[in-house]
Amino acid sequence: MFLPRRWCVLLLSGALLVSSAVAQKSTAEAITFSGTTISQRDLLAVTGLRPGVALGQPDVQAAAQKLADTGMFSGVQFSFDGVNLKYILKPAEGLEPVAYTNFPWWDEKTLTAAVAAKVPLFHGEVPPESAMQQHVAAALTELLAEKGVTATVSDAPATTLRGEKEIEYRIDAPPVEIGSVHLSDVSAAWAEPVLAVQKAEVGQDFDPATESTLATALRTMYHRQGYLEMTMTHYEHGEPQVLDGKILVPVNATVVEGPQYRVRTMAFAGDAVITPEQFSKMAQLHMSDVANEDLVHGTMAEMTQAYKSHGYLRVKVDATPRLDAATRTVDYAFSVVPGPVFTMGTLGLANASDVQRAEVMKVWPLREGDVYDEGLVEQFLVRYKNQLHSLDGWSASFKGYEHEDSHVVDLVVTFHQGGPLR
Repeated sequence: MFLPRRWCVLLLSGALLVSSAVAQKSTAEAITFSGTTISQRDLLAVTGLRPGVALGQPDVQAAAQKLADTGMFSGVQFSFDGVNLKYILKPAEGLEPVAYTNFPWWDEKTLTAAVAAKVPLFHGEVPPESAMQQHVAAALTELLAEKGVTATVSDAPATTLRGEKEIEYRIDAPPVEIGSVHLSDVSAAWAEPVLAVQKAEVGQDFDPATESTLATALRTMYHRQGYLEMTMTHYEHGEPQVLDGKILVPVNATVVEGPQYRVRTMAFAGDAVITPEQFSKMAQLHMSDVANEDLVHGTMAEMTQAYKSHGYLRVKVDATPRLDAATRTVDYAFSVVPGPVFTMGTLGLANASDVQRAEVMKVWPLREGDVYDEGLVEQFLVRYKNQLHSLDGWSASFKGYEHEDSHVVDLVVTFHQGGPLR
């Protein structure tokens, strides 16, 4: 019988295009893969083929289909001359890393390895909207079942804080919650307020943000009382338990309280908008006060509003603390980057009668080209209510369209019957 010297088959997007077909088998002495950085060993394992074994074209095509089914390749070609079987692979584009939101039995590295043992060629990345993406979800469901948990796992595109794309996997059901919070090294004076934080965290979703959320809650509380060096260390979570239809995760951490600080100075050099004397009146903290960071932020907010009333809509106010551990005092140095001045552009009045428009335009405080006073705009109805009788019982919403190139604000005021006067 005649055996063709070469079989050539193209697999593209799941479709086989066959140039010739035969029933005879030949022994492949060598099986190789090109076009990818994935190891030859891993690829061979996916195909199920072995060198030195007689193969027919259906066997070779079935192996090509297995490669395509992984989702890692947008195209698969093969050729076989009776001795050498060669696969030419075209990798799928745009692989994205996976993220695990709430799988408390494993850390990321261990979970990736466990999934890789079930999903051929998976190493922490998947092509979006591919078969492999679904295979990973199925593998995670299997791993949970091995823990005795019947779960619903979802997968969806997500974006990291750095703007990078990823595929996020999460347990949708049963809910994964914080079951308990234990904080070590808390002093007696702080026992009650810390206990309140612990109770507030119980029942919240357990996810990658749990650590930072708990640390922020503690830091905010301690910083209000001047414990500016307070930190949370040794964060960890314990073995999850399935109870009352929920996955409950115990959380543990250590609190390092540090000393209490008091204010030594609140300093601002001053400028044309806020003089040093005006800053002294704005400052919500003074010498020897407990360094309450809420009041520092309150001072920053007042300064910000003052600049915005002068058109500096992009102002950035900062307060840099300098701690003196020896005296347990802190100096706050305030700084301002004003940014450009924005001016008033066009004014649009929506949902208003002619009479109402006339009354508004008569007293409207800003003309085109004037410095844009954000506070004045927001308080317009309150400030001028005695001159706006046609708007008795009305409220308004304000929408400013800020143009970054010209630093002009086009404003649309929409009036509504009823609602709060603002």
